[in-house]
Amino acid sequence: MSAINDNTDNNTLLQNNNSTAIELMKLAFDAPNNRSIFFTPVYNDGEIIDFRFTLLSRGTINFFKGIDHTGKTLLEVLPDQINQIDSLKTAYETGTQQNWTRYYEKLDGAQRWFKVSDTKAGEGVYRVWEDITEEKLAERNFNIVITEQIEDKYASLFNSVDQGFCIIEVLFNENKKPIDYIFLKTNPAFEKQTGLVNAVGKTMKELEPNHESHWFEIYGEIALSGKPKYFEHEAKPLINGWYEVSAFPLSDVKDNKIAVIFNDITNRKNVERELSEFNTRLEEEVKERTASLKEVNAQLADKNVQLEQSNKELESFNYIASHDLQEPLRKIQTFITFIKDRNMTREESEPYIKKIHDSAGRMTQLIKDVLVYSRLSAEKEFTDVNLNDILDIVLGDYELLIKEKNAIVKRNTLPTIKAIPLQMEQLFSNLISNSLKYCSEKPEISVTAQTEGNLAHLTFKDNGIGFDAQYSEQIFKLFQRLHGKGDYAGTGIGLSICKKITEQHNGSISAESQPGKGATFNITLPLKHTIKTV
Repeated sequence: MSAINDNTDNNTLLQNNNSTAIELMKLAFDAPNNRSIFFTPVYNDGEIIDFRFTLLSRGTINFFKGIDHTGKTLLEVLPDQINQIDSLKTAYETGTQQNWTRYYEKLDGAQRWFKVSDTKAGEGVYRVWEDITEEKLAERNFNIVITEQIEDKYASLFNSVDQGFCIIEVLFNENKKPIDYIFLKTNPAFEKQTGLVNAVGKTMKELEPNHESHWFEIYGEIALSGKPKYFEHEAKPLINGWYEVSAFPLSDVKDNKIAVIFNDITNRKNVERELSEFNTRLEEEVKERTASLKEVNAQLADKNVQLEQSNKELESFNYIASHDLQEPLRKIQTFITFIKDRNMTREESEPYIKKIHDSAGRMTQLIKDVLVYSRLSAEKEFTDVNLNDILDIVLGDYELLIKEKNAIVKRNTLPTIKAIPLQMEQLFSNLISNSLKYCSEKPEISVTAQTEGNLAHLTFKDNGIGFDAQYSEQIFKLFQRLHGKGDYAGTGIGLSICKKITEQHNGSISAESQPGKGATFNITLPLKHTIKTV
């Protein structure tokens, strides 16, 4: 019996102790200075979406102006505090205590700070919080005092330096956009470098209404970000010069106050600008001289090409002097000596006189062709030339030969081009003459043209004897003949003249042929005269 009574007494004592502890906990929880809340999670499809006020201390209910929100969710009571859900959820799911400070500004402008601690407890989260507004305000006041002391130290230091120094407060509109700034302190160098007198207490717009907005934006960014900045910028309305600026917040408290150290670097910038302009002019002069040198080199290359061509022509002229011109002269001298030595009668000498006459005629024609070729480079005057008129003139010159050979000439409308008229006449004449010379029994000649962009494409086609395609380039060289003198008359200069004329006009000429199937000469000439470049 004694043992049973002891157990009964112990149980009774334990129950009394537990009851006393619970009563004490309730008294502590409902103490006026205790601000705590017990939250339980609210789920949706197995995911926590909110927390419910399950138990509120008396101090918390008093904070809510006597309203007991037990049973309501956090987002029902404070819909703008969704970020608190994350803190409660992290504490509940990880078991890690979450500590944070919240700043709150009421509609009447009153500022409040709260220190919060969230800890998992059983099937919910126990929150303890306290109002630390008085502490924060005291800290702010302390910082203001320190800031003023710092400002005084900065002012004392920079009153003796050559750099301009000022403390400004950036002014924002309701959208947090910087619109101006007010001068709180300046040093003597400030007035010297800016020309602004008695600036303290005045805004920048009061002192200079046309001050550039980018200054407000730069200082506004520093005030909002709390980060210092170094930069160089132009201030046109103020001094029409440049400033080197270093600006930084005075303290960690974001009160929009900034210290600015600056220096007038207008002279340096002017030197840099002049140096840049000098370099630009130097680069332009180098480019101009380089272009001029390129032009001279191009002209020199062109002259070298012309000299090379002249040397080739000179070699050909030397061949004429040594062979083509001497050969008929040798015949003339031989036949005259033959007639003289044999003391021939007129009748006996007649065949030899005819040969002398033929040789003299060949020599005369050769000299004429050489003179024509040599004069081509001297003729430079370009005018509007109607190629239809040129063809009419040439066909008129060969009218008797065309009738004699029963030749047929077909044509279409030819264009008007910028050219040297006499050279166009020479070009057409040589090509028509060739077609009539190397013809079949009944010559057929066609002269056609078509234009493309700034180019005229001319085609001279005949049904003559033709030539082997391997000679399509050789025929345009000086004194190159594909047939013997006894077969066809000529000096071998005609097509060389055609090639030089087309080159004089920045054009080209080529030939296509097969033996017995006629020849086609393709000519390309610019409609408008262009200066040839290398």
